[in-house]
Amino acid sequence: MSAESLIATVLPSLIVALFMAAFTRRQAARDKATDERAEARKKESLLALEMQMATAKMSYATAVALKRGYANGEVEEGVAAYDEARKKYFHFLNEQATDHLAS
Repeated sequence: MSAESLIATVLPSLIVALFMAAFTRRQAARDKATDERAEARKKESLLALEMQMATAKMSYATAVALKRGYANGEVEEGVAAYDEARKKYFHFLNEQATDHLAS
């Protein structure tokens, strides 16, 4: 077998292998970025739900206080829950902004 026929036999396989390696590397990077975005969306959804629940708790406490004519601690609990959820949500937003600026 001559060198020319050996090259002609090996070259196509080598080119395809290099192409597939580059494609696999790019696809892995895309998959990683997609997974990171999905995780961020999941975390944001959970934080938004927590924020909604805190707002609902505060609304309920306000309605009960108006109905009774006085606050019996429910309003303070609602405000505390809202403040905690808000703090977590802003922390998440700051993390996302930092990650976005770093990349």
